[in-house]
Amino acid sequence: MKESCLTAVEKRRMFLILVVILLIFSAIVSKLFWIQIAAAENYSSRGVNLVKNSVLQRQRALVLDSGRGQIVDRNQRSLTGTMVKVLVAFPINKKIIKDSQQVEQLIKILRTTREAWFAFSTDLKDPKVWGDSKGGRRVALSAEQEERIQALKLPNLKVVEMEDRYPSEMTARQLIGFIGQNPDRIMHVYGSELESGKLALTSKIGGAGLEKSFDFWLRGIGETSISYFMDAGKKPLPGLDARMIAPDNVFYPLKLVTTLDLAIQQQIEMLMDKLHIREGAAVVQDALQGDIVGMASRPNFDPDEVDLSTNNWSNYAVKATAPGSIFKTVVAAAALDEGLVGSNETFDCEGALGKYGFTCWRKDGHGPLTLEEGYAQSCNIVFAKVMQRLSPTQLESYARRLGVLDEVGWSGKTDSSTVIHQLDSEESGQLFASHTPHDDEGVLMQTAIGQRDVMMTPLQASNMIVTLLHDGQGFTPRVVREIRFQTDRVMEQFPIKKLEVGKKRVTATTSRKLLSWMQEVVTEGTGQGLKGAKWELAGKSGTAQIQNGKQEKINQWFIGYGPVHIPKYSVSVVIKNTDPLESNKAIPLFKGIMDILATSSNGR
Repeated sequence: MKESCLTAVEKRRMFLILVVILLIFSAIVSKLFWIQIAAAENYSSRGVNLVKNSVLQRQRALVLDSGRGQIVDRNQRSLTGTMVKVLVAFPINKKIIKDSQQVEQLIKILRTTREAWFAFSTDLKDPKVWGDSKGGRRVALSAEQEERIQALKLPNLKVVEMEDRYPSEMTARQLIGFIGQNPDRIMHVYGSELESGKLALTSKIGGAGLEKSFDFWLRGIGETSISYFMDAGKKPLPGLDARMIAPDNVFYPLKLVTTLDLAIQQQIEMLMDKLHIREGAAVVQDALQGDIVGMASRPNFDPDEVDLSTNNWSNYAVKATAPGSIFKTVVAAAALDEGLVGSNETFDCEGALGKYGFTCWRKDGHGPLTLEEGYAQSCNIVFAKVMQRLSPTQLESYARRLGVLDEVGWSGKTDSSTVIHQLDSEESGQLFASHTPHDDEGVLMQTAIGQRDVMMTPLQASNMIVTLLHDGQGFTPRVVREIRFQTDRVMEQFPIKKLEVGKKRVTATTSRKLLSWMQEVVTEGTGQGLKGAKWELAGKSGTAQIQNGKQEKINQWFIGYGPVHIPKYSVSVVIKNTDPLESNKAIPLFKGIMDILATSSNGR
């Protein structure tokens, strides 16, 4: 009979296997203990909070207010972020809602259809705000609607106050800009905040306009949300169903106090739409210190749905374009200050210069004109002949003195030493393109009338008028005056600054002479369409030929000031890319804006 027994080697092998099994089991138990008990709030190298996430599985949250700072006008009237009452639906178990009559009553209260409501509320995965199915915008509820909905006591619905950052009636959209996701910029600009967890790659930051320029201050310290807690069966947890979560700080969010006047801004934009301005801009500046009172751009856009492939979100008020005859102001300033033209000297206009194919807009000619008369009649031949006496260097010098070649918007250091450029994406002006010969007489003839390579922004054009009104001393226009805490204590101030263009500037004598010539433009020249305005006005017209693809288009300009005897405002308008056969809309727009300003001033 054989003895059944294990050898010493086999016994040792089995013992080792048991030890390994016990070690593995012990490791698993220890790991589970660590995950569920010891490290539940800081698990893994990424710091995942398992306790928090286990609660989040039964929680549904909706952001009601981003916590972003508000942008207001000079009288602290809101330009962004109105608060509205909205209806929020939470994704709970439908078996809880037993009374179908309540739902029918709700549909009547919302003034909608059964189809629309059930399309909205069926198969909700996350909390959702009731919105307009056609426009895609949230629907603001009236006080009566709120009261009737609350009376229904439907367990999955709640009326809450929610921020509408960009309301449908919002104005100054291109100036204010928009917010959006931009992971590349977050990594480049906000690396430390990203690393600390204050920002995520999906966070919304300023994408354009004031939202971008002042993003550092506007981002706030946290959002306000409503959280809805449910059990595993998607039933609301009694006493814990809906909770508001908000940062507790009386100083935030901050307020950006602009120099805009909301009432004036609204009326300007209404006028632009009434005149069917498809593409263009308008700038209004306070003549006293150059502050921007109004700034409008067309076409308009929806800040909630930005298509970056289009330019409708671009602020044309700070974009350079061909100025045409308004640039003759610079040529006249140079000729007068340099003493190159006699006061009674005349230039003969026969409709054509006789070379370079250069002609006047008046084909039969103006006959003999002084420089003053040539300015009022906007005669091309007069200014071509004056340009023959000016050097390119002199012309560039005076263009800089009048601030039409450089960015003029307020820039500098804040009280906290942060460098800020208030106007996002503001462009410089241009006299000659990089490869254009400056000494070519044909080029200089075109340059003298604001054609060829000359570029100017509507803001530069308006600010040039302000410079003349101050005897040749310009300002850097502000659009933001200060930043305030919620308590209204001032956090940052942006002082009035003069435009630094070197030691030299256009003389007071020349400045005043040009302003008087602008009066003649209205009484005797190309601006006679302004007669009959509420104020006596002065200014300069401009028509620039541009090439849009294969088509020839026109930029229509008018710049000026009013009232004549005690100037209060400088205004610049441009209507871009119009058909050469279209009627002039620049003068009616300028006149309408000045009438708005006159009415507004009388009401103060």
